[in-house]
Amino acid sequence: MKKAFPALFLNLTWMALGAALLLSLPALVELFASPGVPLMWWAGRAVGMLAYTALWLSTLFGVFVGSRGAGGLLDRSMMIDLHSRWALMALAATVFHMLIILVDPHSGVSPLSAFVPMISEKLKGPVTLGTFAIWGMLSIGASTYFMDRLSKTVWRAIHAMAFGTFSLALFHGILAGSETQLPVIKAFYAGTTAVLLGAVIQRIMLSLDESNSTKSGELS
Repeated sequence: MKKAFPALFLNLTWMALGAALLLSLPALVELFASPGVPLMWWAGRAVGMLAYTALWLSTLFGVFVGSRGAGGLLDRSMMIDLHSRWALMALAATVFHMLIILVDPHSGVSPLSAFVPMISEKLKGPVTLGTFAIWGMLSIGASTYFMDRLSKTVWRAIHAMAFGTFSLALFHGILAGSETQLPVIKAFYAGTTAVLLGAVIQRIMLSLDESNSTKSGELS
C-alpha cells in the first residue's frame, strides 16, 4: 500500500499537469502569435501532415508485407516492423492533430463533431471525411489488438479498410488544408498517392503470377 500510493499520486499529478497544459495551450499560442496569423491552425495542419505521412508509410509498408517484401526485393520482417511502428505513429499524430484543432477557439470544430459526421460548424464535408478516417484507424487498430480472437477472414476484411482510410485521410487533407494550394503540397499528395498505387499494382501482379504458377504446377 505504501508503494502504491506514491505511484498513483505521481500518475494523477502528471495527468493534472497535462490537462492544465492542454487547457492553457490556446492562450499561450495566442500570446506568442503575431496579429492576424492563425498559429494554432497552422500547428494543427503541420501535425495533420505528419499524421498523413505516417498513415501513408504504414499503408505502403503494409502493402509490401502482403507482397512478401515486394516480391523478395525487401526484407519482409523489416516491413512488418516498419508497418507496425508507423501505424502507431499515425494514430498518435492523429490524436495530437485532433487535440490541437479542438482546443483552437477559431477552428469551429467541437469535440462531438470530431466523432459525429456532418455537424461541424466549419468545413463540414472535409471534417466528416476526417471523422470517417478516424473511425477506420480505430477499427483497424482494435482488430489488430484483438487479432488472436478474430478469424483470419474477419481480420483481413477489417484490415482491408486501410486503403479506404488512407483515401479518406487524403481527401480530408486536400479539402481542409489551407496549404493545399501550394505546388509543393500538391506534388506531395500526388507523389505519395502514385507510389502507393504502384505498390498496390505490383502486389496484384505478383498475386496473379503466383496464382498462374500454382495452376501450371497442378496441371503438370
